[in-house]
Amino acid sequence: MLNNLEEKIIQLKNEYQVKYGFAVFDIEVKKSKKSLAIKGIVLTEKQRDEVLDLANLVVGTGLKPVPTIKIKILSDARQRNEIGWAVVKNKVVDLKSRFVSSKILNEKILKRIRCSQALKDEILRVLYKNEDQLLVQQNDLTLGWVNRSEVILKKKSLLREWRRGNFAVKGKTISLNNCHPELVSGSVVAFKKSSKIKNKRQISKQPMDIIIKEAEKYLGAKYVFGGKSEKGIDCSGLIQVAYKNSLGVILPKHSWDQKEMGKRVKLKDIKTGDLIFLIKKENSHKHVGIVEKNKDINLIHASLEKKKVIRQSLEKVFEGYDFVEARRIII
Repeated sequence: MLNNLEEKIIQLKNEYQVKYGFAVFDIEVKKSKKSLAIKGIVLTEKQRDEVLDLANLVVGTGLKPVPTIKIKILSDARQRNEIGWAVVKNKVVDLKSRFVSSKILNEKILKRIRCSQALKDEILRVLYKNEDQLLVQQNDLTLGWVNRSEVILKKKSLLREWRRGNFAVKGKTISLNNCHPELVSGSVVAFKKSSKIKNKRQISKQPMDIIIKEAEKYLGAKYVFGGKSEKGIDCSGLIQVAYKNSLGVILPKHSWDQKEMGKRVKLKDIKTGDLIFLIKKENSHKHVGIVEKNKDINLIHASLEKKKVIRQSLEKVFEGYDFVEARRIII
């Protein structure tokens, strides 16, 4: 049975190797007359669970004594398994969803595997090194590979700064009073990373408008899959930067992960700042945009069809997309 378990684990690692180009996955099975131990390192909690499922399937759940499980999960910041910290030194750095040697990496491949971007001075948690690339984690928990030359390595822990902000949670909305450093009698002042506010001024009588003002900065920016900057951005990237830069709220990078955050609201009850999730009618592509509700209801979104960030009436949007659901992140 144990030989079969080891074979299954090797097979699982090979599957990760093919899918991600490099597998951060090292599991060892040890058995003595009195005990069974499964030890090692994996990248994600899902990978750990798959190992445990294999063990239960192959070995069984009624073993005595109970097997010892010691599997480190690198992506779990609570376990403090990072090998260092890095600060982005370039204006924009691409994060890649799989490892591809820099010797063969080109723009065509990058376009296909870009999963996110990191901006200058952003702090990254370093989990692994391979060749001239680092496997890093952003503070929204996105994982990806970056070139070593694009960052400055730091030995000192930057965990507190890395986690700065309010993490959105599934099934819960965030109080604006709690997430914003300066909210006084219905007026909002600009959020600063340092939390030191200068040139205080009223932005709007409606506090949620600050999210719209941030999103408007990207109007006309070209559509870039995985992008998060004014030089190029995608639909979920726009949502993420609008919430983070305006209110310090950290959302996941990908749209259907964002769909799990906050609380669902009925379409008839949507208001400014809510998120609308959609499916493209012709190809089933997933999509998301930010609601702007005045006399009319508009959606600000990064449109792949228009190849840029646009403001569009909700009625027009629904001509090309099927409505999935609306979510409220902030109350």
